[in-house]
Amino acid sequence: MELPRLHGIVPPLPTPLLADESIDVAAFEKLVDSQIKAGVHGLWVLGTTARFDLIPDNRWRTIAEIAAKTADGRVPLVLNISDQGTTRTLARAKAFDDLPYDYYAALPPWYQPMTSAEVVDYFTTLADQLAKPLVIYNAPWVSNQLSFAHLRQLADHPRIVGCKDVISTLTRTLDWSPAERRAQNFSYLQGTDLVGPATNLGADGFVTSLSNPLPELAVAIWNAARANDDTAAFRLQSQFNKVARTTGFGPMLACLEVLCRHRGLLRRMLPAPLRSLDSATAERVIEEAEKAGLLP
Repeated sequence: MELPRLHGIVPPLPTPLLADESIDVAAFEKLVDSQIKAGVHGLWVLGTTARFDLIPDNRWRTIAEIAAKTADGRVPLVLNISDQGTTRTLARAKAFDDLPYDYYAALPPWYQPMTSAEVVDYFTTLADQLAKPLVIYNAPWVSNQLSFAHLRQLADHPRIVGCKDVISTLTRTLDWSPAERRAQNFSYLQGTDLVGPATNLGADGFVTSLSNPLPELAVAIWNAARANDDTAAFRLQSQFNKVARTTGFGPMLACLEVLCRHRGLLRRMLPAPLRSLDSATAERVIEEAEKAGLLP
């Protein structure tokens, strides 16, 4: 069976937590369901927004099961299985092979610098051996971020079907045409809040954490940009940007926690040692976000 092509708005879900840092199952089910009902085109599970690096291994399976069961086949699902080396990542992935995920995603190993050839070998071996097609997670906060040239090289592999590319420039798509990516069966997703401009430049989709508290707005920007309705896309993107500004009032994920809580999606999402915002900063986030149109 042919898999659905990744595109559009693919929120990287946070992990709702209870006070003891166990999974808030009811909140997670509500979060998944609300995203899908808002019209998102896929879900990214156990990514950076979920703080997979801080969640104990014995809770990964619970998170993956809840997301898959609640989504119930309504949208494509991506599960991050990142670890520090080829053998570790392959072993981690096997724990989820029985779940109905469409794709696995992986960062390059990030603890120690590697040569470009070693990073390419890592992704090639994963693609050859994983039970599900691979989406590359290319992020600047790891020590082995792929160059654009190596990313394009890996896109030729038939089981490497996409990437989340987190970069400051939006113009890589101008050097890698949609026609070429289609021929490679490759989806180029960007980790940016600038959904409208990047869509106009040819991005296939977006993995933006801000789409968690604002899924309807993110989807509306995507739809307007795809329809070449520049007036609507600009207006909606401006609203998105104003809310995005509030995530700079403190640590980004702590600000995002406030926005998600304000929308009634969760109570907390930051495992130790991360801290929630102090009350004054949280109030400022809410005040400015409400001025931009964010509703409780």
